[in-house]
Amino acid sequence: QLCLNLMGLSDNTVEFVGKAMNENNFAGSHFSRTFLLVAKSIAYNLFVEYELGANQGIEKGLERFFKVKGGIFVTMMFMYHQALSLYAAARNNKKKKGEYRTQANHIRKKLISSLKSGNPNIIHYVSLLNAENAAVESKKNQQEHAIKLYKSAIITSARGGYAMDAGLAHERFADFLLNKIGDTQEAKYHIEEAIRCYNGWGAMGKVNHLRDHYQEILTGLSAY
Repeated sequence: QLCLNLMGLSDNTVEFVGKAMNENNFAGSHFSRTFLLVAKSIAYNLFVEYELGANQGIEKGLERFFKVKGGIFVTMMFMYHQALSLYAAARNNKKKKGEYRTQANHIRKKLISSLKSGNPNIIHYVSLLNAENAAVESKKNQQEHAIKLYKSAIITSARGGYAMDAGLAHERFADFLLNKIGDTQEAKYHIEEAIRCYNGWGAMGKVNHLRDHYQEILTGLSAY
């Protein structure tokens, strides 16, 4: 159902109700429910529902599947998307900024530890999360550092062939440029690059969502 939502073959975005499944009537095993949580975390980030992603908890009984050591193979993916939602929500919610950032940093440090222990498959995850962490607190004299980290995250994902993650890196960088730097022209370029990544990935539902979200910027009518 996540694929159908991303491809634009469903009327829903983060709700998994459609041809493939109805999450409201889903009664799968503990193991299958872990994959539902992972899929939801991806949907929350791609369809810009960061608060929902930040507050998505692990159901009781599923904790053992999400351990860094001994968990299922999608554990790292879930941790990455949850941390990304937390950082994004921290930028948007001043009241919970500290809480969200603390949780995100906790997850990021676990991923960094796994990377240092020899896990090469998460370098692009860590790269973007480092940029997000820098962006949360970046003051004017620190903004260049965040910019360098975002550019590094984009390159790391693109070189690894991770189209979705490259698109996310472009998209998050564009948000930073708009809301922290005020650089509409550069942000527009990265929005267009994100669209190119998602289009090549076949996610036309996400492409249309992004075009709608940034319509004024893409058409040159932005008030930023």
